[in-house]
Amino acid sequence: MAHVLLAEDEALIALMFQDALEVEGHRVTVARDGIEALEADARDPAEALVTDLTMPRMGGRELLEKLRERRPDLPAVVVTGYAGQVHLGTVSTVLLSKPVSPRILLARLGELLEDQRPTRRA
Repeated sequence: MAHVLLAEDEALIALMFQDALEVEGHRVTVARDGIEALEADARDPAEALVTDLTMPRMGGRELLEKLRERRPDLPAVVVTGYAGQVHLGTVSTVLLSKPVSPRILLARLGELLEDQRPTRRA
């Protein structure tokens, strides 16, 4: 399974997502905002990102941009309560609207991680 960086400022949502990810076998690093997430990732780079779009100090869009400067293909799931259209770039990004169930989060993250795995030739 993967090391997932989870950036979410709502404690209950962060706990719900963390529990779901850990039950699936992922190692999870939790951050309360984008700045804390960048610091955590600098210490221990993640293989995937799950982030809220709107957080204090630094939101998910800027966090994703900064992380992708180092790793352009970093798989990311972005969750938001924002109802408008959001453009988050190109590859390896899924946008989910809150409220989102942990089951849907895990399914979308699993799809992104699967796309990152190299294909094996027989």
